[in-house]
Amino acid sequence: MSPAHQPIYLIKPEHPLDRYVLAPPLGILYLASALEKRGFTVRLVHRRLSAVDEKNLAEEIIEARPLFVGLSTFTSSSLLPALGLSRQVKARSSIPVVWGGLHSTMLPEQTLAEPAIDIVCRGEGEETVARLAEALASGPDWRAALSAIPGLAYREDGQVRMTPLPPFIQNLDAFEPAWHLLGIDRYIQAGKSIYSNLGSKLAETRVATVMTSRGCPGRCGYCYNQFVNRRSFRAHSVEFVACHVESLKRNHGVAGIVFEDDCLFTDRKRALEIFRRIGLPWTSSIRADFLSRWGEDFARELKDLGCAELRIGAESGSDTTLALMAKDINRDDIIRSAEICRTLGIHLLMGFMIGVPGESWAEMKKTFDLIDEMEKMGVTVAAGPAFYFPYPGTPMYGEAVRAGFKPPASIEAWATAWGPSQPKSPYADKRARYIGAYRSLAMNKEADAVRFPWLFRGLRAISRFRWRHRWFSVPLDYHLPRAVLRGLRRVGLSKLASEVFS
Repeated sequence: MSPAHQPIYLIKPEHPLDRYVLAPPLGILYLASALEKRGFTVRLVHRRLSAVDEKNLAEEIIEARPLFVGLSTFTSSSLLPALGLSRQVKARSSIPVVWGGLHSTMLPEQTLAEPAIDIVCRGEGEETVARLAEALASGPDWRAALSAIPGLAYREDGQVRMTPLPPFIQNLDAFEPAWHLLGIDRYIQAGKSIYSNLGSKLAETRVATVMTSRGCPGRCGYCYNQFVNRRSFRAHSVEFVACHVESLKRNHGVAGIVFEDDCLFTDRKRALEIFRRIGLPWTSSIRADFLSRWGEDFARELKDLGCAELRIGAESGSDTTLALMAKDINRDDIIRSAEICRTLGIHLLMGFMIGVPGESWAEMKKTFDLIDEMEKMGVTVAAGPAFYFPYPGTPMYGEAVRAGFKPPASIEAWATAWGPSQPKSPYADKRARYIGAYRSLAMNKEADAVRFPWLFRGLRAISRFRWRHRWFSVPLDYHLPRAVLRGLRRVGLSKLASEVFS
């Protein structure tokens, strides 16, 4: 098989124990579009990978003899199946293994310390991956071409070499998700969207996820956008979006849209024109200061144009903490936004965060109080509050390191679920690590779905007491069930463990 006719595998692996609704892998869908435009054959894989799945997929890849296998990575437990698959492919073949995505972009040197990974694609990947494919297809001397391709990191003479980042793509309409390679219907689920697990109540029977732009001009100190998109904003044309949504309606029976943009309302006029064109109910994120400043008349226009739900990253109930985050909103913006949505009957979903460098316990308690206040106003507050996770390259990451955060030294060490098990943050009050887990359990209403509901209800009652009284010390009720869970799994009773503690 000549290199030009070898398939390319693009894979977004997920951890087998994650239970959330899978979000469409838009990154590899757009990369596939770029590769097909250059004449390459692409195979996409997106699923949860157990150890058996890793082995079977590795065998499939090796038999197919692809030009390369590319893995999209995110700083989470999904790094483990990505790493396992890479090692299996590399152990039995010489197929180039390429990592891309947020994690690899933020930590290219550490990623390349893993022998099973040959190349890292950094930043926006469409042009980079297409040029890399052309280099690999050119023959056995392909390594000589890497230095001329923007956005790569690779090993040469025992050293990591990095080429300059590529310029941002300005004409996003040149690419579109290659849904014909994956099957969009598996992501259009009755009554569910990727935000269902966070409390979304978008009630349409067929809801699709659409991303119309990239980047955000905001300067939030915790956000990957500061490092990856460098506060840029680029967008598909209104016509492109309208045609895409019309295709979803006509060919897949879509009756509602989740806009997954980082900051859709950066171009307010464009956003409103999109809503006028699509003629469907929709949900989107919006900044609290936008909604507060633009006011009730603007929100009423959104509702008239199909707005069923809005999502706000409120993050904190403390103006002091919001300033530490460089969030550029305040508590009044958050409350005003909630009041506007309550008046107009727009469902509002908010997320909060605690544990940032410099935040005191007193400031955290202001966030707990605002969460309770929002829920009394009818706002759905996502499970949590989340415990801040320092992302390399972001402004607050440096502050976290200076305050004592020890960055994980390997890919495996980064591959942890967010919450109490994530890397220690010595600058944060120890009580804060468990609050998200306690409040999530306190909110859970699915006692009848577990094998031992009495145990579930007992733990939930303790969590509710803790939240109500703001008492999060001595977390034995957090650790003991998990110790039992680990013990059951250790003696081969994983199924029982899942039934008891799921």
